[in-house]
Amino acid sequence: MKQVVIKAGKVCVEEVPVPTIEPGMVLVRVERSAISSGTESSMVSGGGALSLAMKHLKNPLSVDKLKRKFATVGIKATADLVRAKLADPGTPGYSSAGRIVEVGAGVPGFKVGDRVACAGVGYACHAEYNLVPHQLLTPIPDGLDDDNAAFVAIGAIALQGVRRAEPLLGETVVVMGLGLVGQITAGLLRLNGCHVIGYDPVRGKLAPFKEMGSFTDSAEALASLAHEITAGYGADAVIICAGTPSSEVVNTAFDLCRQKGRVVVVGAVGMDLNRDAMYKKELDLRISCSYGPGRYSGEYEEKGLDYPIGYVRWTEGRNMAEYLRLMNLLGDDEANPFLNPVRLSPTVYTVEEAPRAYQEIAEGKTFAAVLRYGEVNDTAGAVTVGTLKQKQYLRTAQPQHASQGTKQTGVALIGAGAFATGVQLPLLAKMPGVRIAAIATRNGVKARAIADRYKAAVCTTDYRQVLEDPSVDAVLISTRHNLHAQITLDAIAAGKHVLVEKPMALSLEDCRQICDAAKAAQVLVSVGFNRRLAPLTTRLIQGFSGGTGASSALPKTVLYRCNAGALPADHWTLDPEVGGGRILGEAVHFFDFVRHLVLSGVGADGTDPERRSKLVSLCAESGSREDELSVLLRFSDGSLATVLYTVAGSPNLGKEHAEVFSGGGMGVLDDFLSLEIKDAPGAGQWKGRQDKGHAALLENFILAVQGKGALQVTAEDGLEATRIALAALESARTGIAQRF
Repeated sequence: MKQVVIKAGKVCVEEVPVPTIEPGMVLVRVERSAISSGTESSMVSGGGALSLAMKHLKNPLSVDKLKRKFATVGIKATADLVRAKLADPGTPGYSSAGRIVEVGAGVPGFKVGDRVACAGVGYACHAEYNLVPHQLLTPIPDGLDDDNAAFVAIGAIALQGVRRAEPLLGETVVVMGLGLVGQITAGLLRLNGCHVIGYDPVRGKLAPFKEMGSFTDSAEALASLAHEITAGYGADAVIICAGTPSSEVVNTAFDLCRQKGRVVVVGAVGMDLNRDAMYKKELDLRISCSYGPGRYSGEYEEKGLDYPIGYVRWTEGRNMAEYLRLMNLLGDDEANPFLNPVRLSPTVYTVEEAPRAYQEIAEGKTFAAVLRYGEVNDTAGAVTVGTLKQKQYLRTAQPQHASQGTKQTGVALIGAGAFATGVQLPLLAKMPGVRIAAIATRNGVKARAIADRYKAAVCTTDYRQVLEDPSVDAVLISTRHNLHAQITLDAIAAGKHVLVEKPMALSLEDCRQICDAAKAAQVLVSVGFNRRLAPLTTRLIQGFSGGTGASSALPKTVLYRCNAGALPADHWTLDPEVGGGRILGEAVHFFDFVRHLVLSGVGADGTDPERRSKLVSLCAESGSREDELSVLLRFSDGSLATVLYTVAGSPNLGKEHAEVFSGGGMGVLDDFLSLEIKDAPGAGQWKGRQDKGHAALLENFILAVQGKGALQVTAEDGLEATRIALAALESARTGIAQRF
């Protein structure tokens, strides 16, 4: 399918895979999409991803992560990660209209063939097909054309701003900023029986406003106009639809208001406020959040949980529906032309003409623009599942072949998150005898961009198509945690070897199924427990045996501290259904690590499984929150391991620190940067660049797939780490030690 993307601030149109249907989602064949002249123009002029990166740099959590990266992996590696992130293409668009061609499980009230309007950044993109959560859809009323309906999100933004102002019949309201949102806002206010004063410093934006009443492009004239129209009292309310980093527009709004007036901020403006002006007039300053209640809430938008109408009358979905109803009700009523964006004389472009559309908006040649995706005459069911499946698989290049007939191992990536693209793929691309065969991820634009970057022959939004590809020998699974188990089981069934990121699964039942399936199918399944393969980990284990390769059989006492750092409250890993929480989602790393330190080589000859130590019990205590946990593990040979996982520490402290005591000796491993071993056979000091074993884990997996080595991390290890994590959570909850 064709989709508009932004690369380094430039607009282009690319062929990308069609999205694959998911539960709670609807696949829409787009007929029209509206370009927001304000929001999207700034995305292009501001550099797209670069502008987004600058916003992240203002976030303390992002700054802390960068500090840690600089301190551990160095400037070059950190810069490489940042450059990789900036290389991601942008996907503009957030308001469109079309027809449903596929409905996911659990979607109420919609069926194939319905005409719908769509909203949401990342969902209602400028593309031939969009995968949209059902809460961001609303039916298009009969009689309303797609050109009008495509402005649903922009109209809902204006409608929510008006609701926040609570205008009354006969009041005077100033609208500052007469872009598309401002013009629609003015039309809604007129419908509400208000006197409207418009202001925009760009004269060209005033022309469509001439029928609306009083307006000016002069800040000085605006104050006089408001004074004259209100008989010196001042405006009842000011709605700011402008976008500027300056705070002058907000403080000007304070001056325009009467005593106890209201100022509503819809656009992105500076907020260095004149308190004195607010205080003396006892003004109300209100923020309007996009389309309304529910916006930016994963519970509402992604999980489909609506707010009861008795408690939240106007949600974002109800605002969208009401805006379409008003447009359909009024039609071409000349008395209220600005409720209908088409009355603003939008220019219609084909999707292929998107670069020209953005250019002409930037040059002020057009005020509003609509992208057209061709006439769609499909009736319900006309777009077949088979047709969609073909569109979800895109061949981007011819398969690569090794020189001199050497067979290469074809590896596919399923899930292209930050870790996969920033760490796994760059490492994999450098390995001899490996071919990156395919990229599968839910975002088609990202799938295409990564496939092009690594010369993968295929990109797709449906991972099952990768599993059907005979050129794929193994898969890396780096999706969100709740998807690990099913994708792993599907890969095993397809006969593919698997390296799945931690955790292997979120339940013991799923872990056991994976272990049983892998054994039955005789395929390899490894888990992303890279720390046990880190170079300093190997030195630490050998240090207690004099470097012979077999660890001392003496019991060990291990202390492991993870200073994990805080995450935003809405981060997906904290969702128990998606990420499993931080203990199950990340602390499994450290449970596996201490288990590896204790069990490595235990026994007279270091190999006899019957003489190896076993975990016999654990007890855990949690702090004020579940992701603050201290866990004590006891092993059958008398070894003890304590894992402290905290999110309350300073980012200036390293993330991970381990101490091992055994036989009168000790080893201190600090953040995989340095190691010191004292009073043990392999005593010494080592220091260097941080290496947590990511490359070694990938190399071991590939060699095992090629039959050149044994797998060092197995599905059984994934099962045991998940078992420990779940037992720790249960012990912390009940206060009862868990036995194995």
